[in-house]
Amino acid sequence: MSRLHGGRVALGTAAAAVAVLSLLPLAYLFIAGFSPHEIGMLFTYPTTIPDIVRTVGLTVAVCAVCLVLGVATALLVVRTTVPLRRTLTVLFALPLAVPGFVSAYAVYSMNLVYAPRLDIVTSFTGATVVMALTLYPYVFLACVVAVRNIDPAQEEAARSLRAQPSAVFFRVTLPQLRVAIAGSLLIIALHVLSEYGAMVQLRQRTLTTTIMAEMLDYGDYASARSLSVLLVSLAVLMLLAGRMVSGRPVPLSVGRQSVRTPTRARLGRARGPVLVLALLVPLAAIGPTVFMTLRGLVMTHRDVFVDWSQVAASGGVTLLYGAGAGLLATAAALPVAWWVSRRPSPWSHVAERSVWLAHAIPNAVLALALVFLATRLVPGLYKTAVLLIIAYVVMFLPLAVSNQQVGLQAAFVRYDEAAASLGHRAWQRLRRVSLPLALPGIATGALLVGLDASKELTATLMLLPFNTQTLATGLWATTNGQSLDFTAAAPYALVLVILGSIPVWLIVRRTLRHVR
Repeated sequence: MSRLHGGRVALGTAAAAVAVLSLLPLAYLFIAGFSPHEIGMLFTYPTTIPDIVRTVGLTVAVCAVCLVLGVATALLVVRTTVPLRRTLTVLFALPLAVPGFVSAYAVYSMNLVYAPRLDIVTSFTGATVVMALTLYPYVFLACVVAVRNIDPAQEEAARSLRAQPSAVFFRVTLPQLRVAIAGSLLIIALHVLSEYGAMVQLRQRTLTTTIMAEMLDYGDYASARSLSVLLVSLAVLMLLAGRMVSGRPVPLSVGRQSVRTPTRARLGRARGPVLVLALLVPLAAIGPTVFMTLRGLVMTHRDVFVDWSQVAASGGVTLLYGAGAGLLATAAALPVAWWVSRRPSPWSHVAERSVWLAHAIPNAVLALALVFLATRLVPGLYKTAVLLIIAYVVMFLPLAVSNQQVGLQAAFVRYDEAAASLGHRAWQRLRRVSLPLALPGIATGALLVGLDASKELTATLMLLPFNTQTLATGLWATTNGQSLDFTAAAPYALVLVILGSIPVWLIVRRTLRHVR
């Protein structure tokens, strides 16, 4: 009994340590110091309020478009007889492999080359559409699983009461998707708040681009910290909004029996036109990037020299950093996920929420915090791969924690108890029962962390070791702050998309089981 108690204490201590370390960057804002007077002065500048309005507006607009696209495409592949459902599932998820700033760069370059007089993608609407087409797969993937798990008996009961189809959807189906929608929209909102590269390409001045300009162009770190406080405040509001949207869990089944497969809506003669319309979504999302990349590679009159050995070296560095972040995040997330799944308590939930709060810190602020802490506490860490991987882990740790929780839910506690009744020790139950069942969720979390780390640009620009470049920073360097014709960026984009497609395919393989 004492050994078991000691194990629980060690588990809780490890989870608490992960939570505290995750919050260190947030503590930086208070350690480095900022004053309400400085924040008040920001509002006297003519650009501050427009920056805040544009940041909030873009975040809300992108989330709204992602919500519509994500839910509609999920319903299409799970609840209708549209042809090529499995192929469509892969295509709808594929935009995850393309970094937002690459997609924005490709679209803007296409606009510049083929319609230079039309200001299409740099408008507020154009930027919203470009960002939404990159990010909607987060809602799509979560809703595919959630829609499949809804018991159709509830909708059948509503229809038997003569409820209109729209009423059934808004009053029965949609409420059961709230948890999936809230989680995915929170990830998207935090992503838009912290996006730098895509906003620069799309000519959208936001709080993050202003913070980066203050640090990189003017060296004004005090002003950057004050702006960061505003940005973190917006991120906290997004966290609270996410909690409100998710609400209380709605039961997915009306009974204790297993959920039946839902009846698909027959499209009849509309199957062909609906398929064509559906294909327009992934075409608009990844088409410009694929087209501009191929165009840049095959242009016969190109005068841009491509050092493929440098591209390959950047690919190796990206792969190394992504794998390191995925493995370290998996190890760090395990005690948190295990504690909140197996021993839920107020303290375990505090540890889990702390990880999400750290995720709400914009990447620019996080990088600034790590630079501050490293130069004062461990100067040898500054501009090293270790510090960059730590930054990736703090940024993307919630992806590992949430997916590990899903995996641990598949390993029912009663299985562990049955193994214990057969005389198996704790480590034997962990190795032979729990971990094998939870492994798919653990692997998905590691893949998502590695994927997002390989695409990250903002913090990487600030923390990357000297004389090193990743694919993201290598591609960014070809723009030199200006959007050209994508020719020099094409080799980096090609390798970046190929590398990103591998984890996306591995993740989608699990989702395909829900669209048979």
